[in-house]
Amino acid sequence: MRKWIILIGVVVLAGCGGQQSSNPSYEETKKMITDTMQTEEGKKVMRQMLSDPEFKELLILEQEDVKNSIENTLLSKDAEKFWKDTFKDPTFSETFAKSMKEQQQDIMTELMKDASFQKELETFFGQPDMQKQLETILQSATMRKEIEEIVQETVDSPLLKTKWQELIKAAGAAEEEGKSGEAGGKKKEEEKKP
Repeated sequence: MRKWIILIGVVVLAGCGGQQSSNPSYEETKKMITDTMQTEEGKKVMRQMLSDPEFKELLILEQEDVKNSIENTLLSKDAEKFWKDTFKDPTFSETFAKSMKEQQQDIMTELMKDASFQKELETFFGQPDMQKQLETILQSATMRKEIEEIVQETVDSPLLKTKWQELIKAAGAAEEEGKSGEAGGKKKEEEKKP
């Protein structure tokens, strides 16, 4: 590992050697390092460093370390307080909900296909208390008004207007056929009479 640190130091110093200033600024140093790393030699050094097993071991996080970090930070009392305070902010809550919307829809779609979940829903909504509550909700004036609005929106939907027209035409055509069939049947009966 030391050889790689020394090698990077030499590359940086070599890049800095051409400078006249004895104390380059942060921006100058940053630019020199970036320029050095973009050369073929710099890329070669990085590839060698990343393929070194010792260096790879330093990059790999131990599972136990990750677990401890999560427990110590995300699941601590301070973190719990932080998340509670953060979710009180309506802007953050809205952004978070929007970011999760697609995943939630996917989860709900998958759950609705799951037979065991459907059975649990049936059991839940089949309970007498739940049925009473649903009945009360469905018979309330607010719910009736909402249903009326939904029906009105559905009827007024431009996507469905052509379908409504086709259904009405089909119903009218069927009614006319029925009337002409009745009239034809009466005519035949009259002809049969002596």
